[in-house]
Amino acid sequence: MAVKVLVIGGGTGGTLAANLLAKEFAVEIADNDIQVALVTGSKFHVFQPGLLEVAFEGKAPDTIVREERPLVNRKVAYTEERVERIDLRKQEVLLASGQSLDYDYVIIATGSVPNPDSIPRLREASLNFHTSTDESLRIWHTLKQFEKGRVVVGIAGVPHKCPPSPNEATFLLDDYLRKTGKREHVSLTFLTPYPRPYPAEPLSKVVEPLLEKRGIEVVTFFNLESVDPRKKELYSLEGDTIGYDLLIMVPPHQGADVIVKSGLGDRDGWIPTDKQTLRINGYENAYAIGDCTNIPVSKTGVTAHLEAKVAVNNIVSSIKELGKLHKYTGRINCPFEVGSGKAAFVVGSYEMPVKQIEPTRMRQLMKKGFERVYWRSLSGSLDWLLDRYFGETDTTENMS
Repeated sequence: MAVKVLVIGGGTGGTLAANLLAKEFAVEIADNDIQVALVTGSKFHVFQPGLLEVAFEGKAPDTIVREERPLVNRKVAYTEERVERIDLRKQEVLLASGQSLDYDYVIIATGSVPNPDSIPRLREASLNFHTSTDESLRIWHTLKQFEKGRVVVGIAGVPHKCPPSPNEATFLLDDYLRKTGKREHVSLTFLTPYPRPYPAEPLSKVVEPLLEKRGIEVVTFFNLESVDPRKKELYSLEGDTIGYDLLIMVPPHQGADVIVKSGLGDRDGWIPTDKQTLRINGYENAYAIGDCTNIPVSKTGVTAHLEAKVAVNNIVSSIKELGKLHKYTGRINCPFEVGSGKAAFVVGSYEMPVKQIEPTRMRQLMKKGFERVYWRSLSGSLDWLLDRYFGETDTTENMS
């Protein structure tokens, strides 16, 4: 009987994990000793950092979307179907069609989903760029029609994908308003539940003076409770009220529905996961990577990529009996666009606090170039280069 390794989810982490497994077990797959399978509910793969460019720079949505199947190694058994339920005890996955898949090892990479309905009237009142390419394009079309008034951008709840993105949206919006000559007729406010403009203090020291220089009002400790679209007002848990003419809020995120329905996550759908080995708590043969976990790191594509490598290495070690246990260091590296053609990076790990990194044009060029690298990186063919850039992200120890 072939050993079956199943990957659930076709985002950054899931796609890379399936491709790395196919490369690692190429001989065994050819000999029918191992089967690597990927199941995903989506035909398309979105380069999610590009949603900001669609929303605030008018980038064509189809330039950041590709079909998933061509991104996946042909040695991988590919199923394009929604997963209804995951049973870790029975080692079985139920698909929407009623078909079931069994496995010996599983990597869950089901991501996170925006949940604007968790805040009364938020979906009706606000635009947001984390939902889809269509929603991002809607922001762009709205901005072209918007001439004057108060624009409020901010964080409606945590956690959410890509921690820098609300700040990035604010800076890119300011750029757009200045380029189009509308800025003097528009007041711009940034709302955050945190005590500072960016959660990590070292980077907040970089961001705060830039916001002040651009005349962007910052309201901290604003925990959004509800919205009144008719009055165009926001209400906080603290009892504050803020009016708006145009609202762009990043909604709270939660785990995928399948995780909630399968009883694998906490009340918000995050899977309890060992932050180093990436094993799902209580299971030696089940791993979770990327946005779907509860581990204390940013929910970003880079994080999913690095975690995928650790999870794959642990499965390879187990199947090949190499006696090694691989551990993720918690390394993060998020591009952070601050407008005016400059960007910084959010860099840190479990042992290294986030650094204070100044924005430069070179870092902006690196950020813009990442999209071209991204599609190739999903195959695993650029890991030699990424390893040199990121440094140590996977430590090993001998298993006794």
